[in-house]
Amino acid sequence: MPELRSASLTTSARCMLVAGVGACVALVLLFAHIVVPSETLRLIGVWILGGSLLAVWAGILTWRMPVFGDRAILFVAVAWGAGFAASIWLGVWALAARPWVWRLSMQWIALTLSFVVGALFLRVLLRKRTAPRIGRLLSLVTPLVVLLVILFTSLYRAP
Repeated sequence: MPELRSASLTTSARCMLVAGVGACVALVLLFAHIVVPSETLRLIGVWILGGSLLAVWAGILTWRMPVFGDRAILFVAVAWGAGFAASIWLGVWALAARPWVWRLSMQWIALTLSFVVGALFLRVLLRKRTAPRIGRLLSLVTPLVVLLVILFTSLYRAP
């Protein structure tokens, strides 16, 4: 009798599962911070959230995407713009964080968020063969711009 195997998860599904577990752990740690006000819990939660964003990035890069219509591409472009703006804002806002560990944490979240939105925009545009080259360039430059913002704001010393 032939052996029946269950369907295994794809690499993208495994990455998204790891990202979901990481996000849930980060949420639990951030809620635990309300009960037990420890900066360490909050800091660990933020770093785990950044790690789960990195897992989402890996999941997006390994996802076999369908070809989207123009409205869906427009929706992803709006999400890319919002995520890119949030990454820039987090990178600049990290300057206001006084302890250096919080500055690094906010910069970590900004960089991983830019990886996620840039990869999503890139993958959607690569599946659509008629996508303009400027859109592809914008999606690849997103993490680089956020990294430059982080670098320039880190060099700035507030009085």
